[in-house]
Amino acid sequence: MPKNYLSYLKKIYKSVIFRRAVLSLLSLLGLSLIIFTLARVMPGDPARMALGPRAPEEVVQRYRELLHLNEPLYLQYYYWLRDLFQGKLGISLVSFREVSIDIAEFLPATLELMMLTAIIQIIGTIVFGTLSGSRPGSIIDGALRVFAYIGICIPAFAWALFLQFIFSYQLGWFPPTERISPGISIPRVTGFMTIDALIAGNFNAFVDALWHLFLPSLALALGAMAQEARILRSAMVENISKDYVLTFMSHGLPYRLVYFKYALKPSLVSTIPVMGLDIASLIANAFMVEIIFNWPGLSKFGITAMLRKDLNGIVGVVLVAGLIYTITNIIVDVIITLVDPRIRYGGGGE
Repeated sequence: MPKNYLSYLKKIYKSVIFRRAVLSLLSLLGLSLIIFTLARVMPGDPARMALGPRAPEEVVQRYRELLHLNEPLYLQYYYWLRDLFQGKLGISLVSFREVSIDIAEFLPATLELMMLTAIIQIIGTIVFGTLSGSRPGSIIDGALRVFAYIGICIPAFAWALFLQFIFSYQLGWFPPTERISPGISIPRVTGFMTIDALIAGNFNAFVDALWHLFLPSLALALGAMAQEARILRSAMVENISKDYVLTFMSHGLPYRLVYFKYALKPSLVSTIPVMGLDIASLIANAFMVEIIFNWPGLSKFGITAMLRKDLNGIVGVVLVAGLIYTITNIIVDVIITLVDPRIRYGGGGE
């Protein structure tokens, strides 16, 4: 590998990952403070809600003392932050277990849904955006433009209801709910149903899990895919008319080579940031879709925590969402830097 390329990757590592990691930690700390405060100023007694209305008052009081709910707010945050640096997110008021255990149980289902959604979103954006951008003003461009407008206007939960009604209840092509069909058992290893099925060597279970994943993933991907395809289409139309692309075409270079190498790559520079933000936001957008498809993901735990005023559960879910959002944005920054080498970080430009 060339020495200058290695030094360039090293520069990316130092300037992007380190700097963004530090800023992200500060952002997550601020996020934890805000959500911690909001969760505790909400009306209602979390100890009473956790133990029930018939619990004796002295038992409720001891439970408040155990969770430091009788302490001032700044001391509660101090105790919570101390436990966080020890790898603990506190005790859930609903399950009476460590919040980290609950999150580890529910998070893989949501991450698996996000991963397939991201794959559908990326492939659909590139295919539709390239088809539309390479043939501006054509029938394909007009059809994809209509699809983009519809996709942007309709929210994910409406797509979920529509797809579930048509393809599950009317046509019966896809299962309407759950992650796996009744009667199929997969040993839990990673929590990802498809991966665990492959580990167990059960290909039928893998196909069944993938079939359950498809509709909710498509519902989450359609709106973002429509928006990103329009952005890619506009960038493609602009780049195709540039002098260097016209020069390559006039010299007889293959049509596909010119469009996919010299027009698509620079067009992705303006699309990747939006795509990254949409993928990072999937963990929040997935809540309503998971409810519609009865998906046993993080939303099930998060909504129960909000309804029962599970303070530690609420903070834990928001922090996990913020962490995923942060990691995704760091990855996007690195990808943009690799796609467009003109971009420099940390004053390393020439």
